[in-house]
Amino acid sequence: MTGRLDRDLKNQEKQEKEQEREVEEISLPAEVAELATIETREINLAQDARRGEIYPRFMTETEYELPAGYGETKLVLQVRDPYWMHAYWEISEETIRDIQRMLGPLNWNEAQRALRVHDITGIDFNGANAHYSFDIPINNVANNWYINVERPNRRYCVDLGVKNEAGDFILITRSNPVHTPRDGISEIVDEEWMTLEAIEKLYPAPSPRGPSSPEFMRSQEIQGRLEYEEVGSGAVGVISSPGPGVAYPRKKGFWLTADVEIIIYGATERDAAVTIQGMPVKLRPDGTFTVRFALPDGEQVIPVEAVSAGGEDRRRITMTITRKTT
Repeated sequence: MTGRLDRDLKNQEKQEKEQEREVEEISLPAEVAELATIETREINLAQDARRGEIYPRFMTETEYELPAGYGETKLVLQVRDPYWMHAYWEISEETIRDIQRMLGPLNWNEAQRALRVHDITGIDFNGANAHYSFDIPINNVANNWYINVERPNRRYCVDLGVKNEAGDFILITRSNPVHTPRDGISEIVDEEWMTLEAIEKLYPAPSPRGPSSPEFMRSQEIQGRLEYEEVGSGAVGVISSPGPGVAYPRKKGFWLTADVEIIIYGATERDAAVTIQGMPVKLRPDGTFTVRFALPDGEQVIPVEAVSAGGEDRRRITMTITRKTT
């Protein structure tokens, strides 16, 4: 019995040794480099086509960044909505030195700056003939400002300046003019137009016969349609009919409104160049043209000029029209 136990123990020891040889011993070197934990983030890669290099986008060159200023004095005005405008500006160092000489003993950094808003609707503004103007005091570090206006559908410009010790406004620069939009539906109702050529195609001219002839009766029918119906096409022409559905907006109380428009029409060679008051006019394929003008009060000089295609020939007709509204 004892001998059998000894054999079993020996066999068990032999099996354990064989299993130890089958297992590969894994050992670490004595010195292990220190592992650093880094925070990962998502990046986009950009490729420089000139060199074929690929590198993170946040490492690209910054040569196209906008500068803080351009070294020039400028005021830009833009429209936000019918009642708000936005102005931004830059003042050059040279301008500051010039204004400092005008201020005298008052330091530039202590002078009160202001925006002067002008309503210049319908006028040729000369700096002193605005319908009305108002000042907005601004701080000395601002380079832009939102401006509130009480009246929509008006034309405005803005002056940037400083005030001296006496309270006089010294102009630094003036903005571009802008026109604010309406705050509602337009009151203007445009007519529809039709060319004479189109009317002649639709309604041939009557022959000279008696009042009872079919052509004469037809002409009377056409005249009635032109007076009471809307006649329209995509082209601008010389005959208009407002039609029975056209109406001005209702106003409270008794009121009246009236205005004047003129139509200038003519013809020349098909390849000629035509201008009216210096503005180019597009000719129809047959060389005819038609232009519609609003006629303000006063004397209007309207030159009409045609120049041949080669520039050798030139013809000019000048019309003077006067309107006086009372």
